[in-house]
Amino acid sequence: MGIGKIIFCGNDERYLDKKYTRFSDESNGGAAFRMPSLIKAGNSLIAVSVKQTCGEGWGFLELAIRRSEDGGDTWSDVKAIATPPARETYKNADSYASAFFIDPCLAFAPNGDVILIADFYPECKGLHNRKLLDKKKPPYSMYDKKMRPALYDRHGKFYVVREDGVVLNSRQKETLYKVTDWKGSLYKDDEYVGNIFLNGKTGSNNDSVTFGAPLKAPKRNYIYMLRSSDEGKTWSDPVDITSDFLIVEDGTFLGVSPGNSITTQDGRVLMPLYVDKKESVSVYSIDNGDTWHRMTKQPYNCNVDEWQAVQAPDGTVLALGRAKSFGKTPLSLSYSKGKRWAKVKPTGLLAPKCQKSVINVGNYVFCSHPSERTRENGVISVGRFRRSNGRTIGIDWYSDTIINEGFFAYSCMTQIDEDHIGVLYEAQPSSLICFKKFKIADLIEV
Repeated sequence: MGIGKIIFCGNDERYLDKKYTRFSDESNGGAAFRMPSLIKAGNSLIAVSVKQTCGEGWGFLELAIRRSEDGGDTWSDVKAIATPPARETYKNADSYASAFFIDPCLAFAPNGDVILIADFYPECKGLHNRKLLDKKKPPYSMYDKKMRPALYDRHGKFYVVREDGVVLNSRQKETLYKVTDWKGSLYKDDEYVGNIFLNGKTGSNNDSVTFGAPLKAPKRNYIYMLRSSDEGKTWSDPVDITSDFLIVEDGTFLGVSPGNSITTQDGRVLMPLYVDKKESVSVYSIDNGDTWHRMTKQPYNCNVDEWQAVQAPDGTVLALGRAKSFGKTPLSLSYSKGKRWAKVKPTGLLAPKCQKSVINVGNYVFCSHPSERTRENGVISVGRFRRSNGRTIGIDWYSDTIINEGFFAYSCMTQIDEDHIGVLYEAQPSSLICFKKFKIADLIEV
């Protein structure tokens, strides 16, 4: 089958074969792209990807979107909605002199807002070089009954950033420093002295390239949230929400499971996270994303790695994880709308170690994933919720529909209208993200 409609297309032949780079233009192009996220909001489809300057999971990585108001037939030009601070923006995998965003996940809140969360790293290589992460520096400190960001100087002395940006020393006394924006711009009185998320002094102070500050945020993963109240046309500045749910046991990585999330029948926005120990984490908001919560009595939700969730008509939430190798997909259940979880036997869905997407339409469940032992041959598996003793206990899978043949990796699905679902997927490594629309009636036919 064909690769589908190209939504994000790389233009650098180091990361994508030239038979595809010729399709890259101003509407869809950049050096490289990964991590698709897709959601329906009002009358609009919103597609999000990580726009890269190289084909790796570090360096100058932005969050980029395209929108469709006609069900995926036509799309707006690609636009960056979150750009990290950087010392360098070279198109070179050897360069990582930049903070970066990665792993976007979309949600549709009860008030109509679109919520986007993503991982944010200060200048480093993230999980690709754990030695660079600051394991012994707490990222937050309690001040005025709230957790506030922590900073450190080159001697390891500790500071805390007050809500108005003023930096306090370890005795909670005001210093001459102030953080003035979400990007981490640091001033000493009226003098700009660098960026708290960057390292050594390189470059100059302009819109895209700057230099490191004398006080720095710990190098680790943070989770930032953006919000749109107009179906993705405009977006708020990113906001750090990590301290709402981070615990010491998470270590230096509590990250986002890319794809999309669910909003439960009672209006609870449920976001999928996971930690470096390969355990998964469920956090939720009951106020449209203003605040986030995590069950302290059960901080992990009995699943592994990147996961996605669906809610059955009876209210049961089912989480599908990512197996360590080709095999049956890990499954956990919640009968409390994502607050408490129980581990159950893996579902019969066979897939390699790769993120997958899952949605449901009534009693039918749809899951997009590679179907081979490696990331090849994408399919939509179709199943029905299985019930016993009056409640949902799993999923019975009964058919597969081919999305594309050949390479297939991360994907994300959403329901477009009562008759169609759409899938956004990686059709080539690190640079080609495509879209296809499927009729629900065709998928569910046995």
